[in-house]
Parts: sequence; structure tokens; C-alpha cells
Amino acid sequence: MNIRAELLREHSARQTKRLTDYACSHPACLAELLQVFWYGEPRERQLAADVLGWVGQQRPHWLVPHLPGLLAAAQPGPGQHPAVRRSVARVLQFVSVPEEWQALAFDTCLGMLQSPAEPVAIRVYALSAAARLAAPYPELTSELLAAAETVLNTTRSAALHSRAARELPKLRSIVREDLPG
Repeated sequence: MNIRAELLREHSARQTKRLTDYACSHPACLAELLQVFWYGEPRERQLAADVLGWVGQQRPHWLVPHLPGLLAAAQPGPGQHPAVRRSVARVLQFVSVPEEWQALAFDTCLGMLQSPAEPVAIRVYALSAAARLAAPYPELTSELLAAAETVLNTTRSAALHSRAARELPKLRSIVREDLPG
């Protein structure tokens, strides 16, 4: 299958599922998708990002070796479609991030969460990903909790408040457990 041609041929939920199944069928197929995600034309990158988000949910362990490139792609840049950052934030909810990339992944997610210019979906995924990354580190958990509460005080997004209702109790629990008793 020529994934580049298939991405451009049709943009639908059925096609996204078909391409996700293809990319999840073999690591070489995933590599083909990643080539389009990183080096394609803007429209190709946008469409590949949608598929990549689903691949991250189904085969998160396959994306671990590609984390440096994914994190680089998530950095804001001129002309970058939000779908690229959204897919990376979505993937980070599921991927086990190796220790050497955890700080960059956390900082990237925290930046996405705190940026009022980011679309809500990116901020929602970034909150969950940052919560996963911060969980083993009480000091990061406290930082994320404070940042999330500030964000919630400045936004009326129902999606962000809903996700926060799920994530913040876990963060508060970690902070309470770390307090000296």
C-alpha cells in the first residue's frame, strides 16, 4: 500500500481505521507512516497525524524508539498544523516514555496545557499525558496540579474540565501521600 496516496485519496473515519490497521500490521508499515508524518507536505502530515494518534493507542510500544522525533515534531513552529501536536499529545497518553525523554515529554505536555492558543483537544490530551509522566515524581505532580488549576480558572472548556475531573483527584492523592506525616 502507498500510504501517502491513500491518505490523500479519502479522508474519512473508515479510511483512517483502514490506514491505522495497516500501520499496526508491521513495524515497516509504521515506518512508512512516520516518514509521511515527519517529511510529507503539510496536508499529508496533518492526515498522517490523525492515523498516528490511533496507532499510538493500539501499538504504543512500537513508538518508543521514535519518541525523539515525535517530541521534536510537537514543538510549536510556523505553519505547523495543530493535528501534529495533537497526535503527539495523544500518543504520550499511552507510550511508556524512557527516563531520558521524560523531562522533555513532560515539559512539552505542560507547555501545551498552559498555552491558551492551543486547541482544546491538544490541551486535554496533554493533561492526561503530563499526569502519567508526573505520577512517579511528587514534585512534578505538584507543579502539574498548580498549572492545571490555573488553566481551569481561565477556561470554560467543558472537555478540559471533564478531563481535569478525572486527572486532578489522582494528582491530589499523590501529593497528599508525599506530605510528611
